[in-house]
Amino acid sequence: MPKVSIQLPTPTAQQTAVPTAKPVDETQSIINAVYKKFNSDEEKLDVSVNKIMGDYATGNVKEKTSEVGGGYFLAAKAGGKWIVVYDGQSTPTCQQLVSYNFPSTMVPECLGEGGKLIKR
Repeated sequence: MPKVSIQLPTPTAQQTAVPTAKPVDETQSIINAVYKKFNSDEEKLDVSVNKIMGDYATGNVKEKTSEVGGGYFLAAKAGGKWIVVYDGQSTPTCQQLVSYNFPSTMVPECLGEGGKLIKR
């Protein structure tokens, strides 16, 4: 069998792999938004971020000196800044969520008029 020589093309700039930017960890920015909402800091509050989905986050917050179990929060990124949209221990109202369009996978239900539970 005769030898066949194959010449591969030289990579162009379009074919060269370009490293992608590292994803930005938004956790501390979200925690700072919680501190701002409660006018507090890390010495007074325990804050944990449980889930970040794009411009939406959820987590828990508890006063360090309190015997009460604490609550949870929903945060959204609007205008490049994280804000706490809801905090508490119950289900948020649909009115609180409507402006931010939270994914239903993150907030599957809300309270409608008269406290009626609505599946999203």
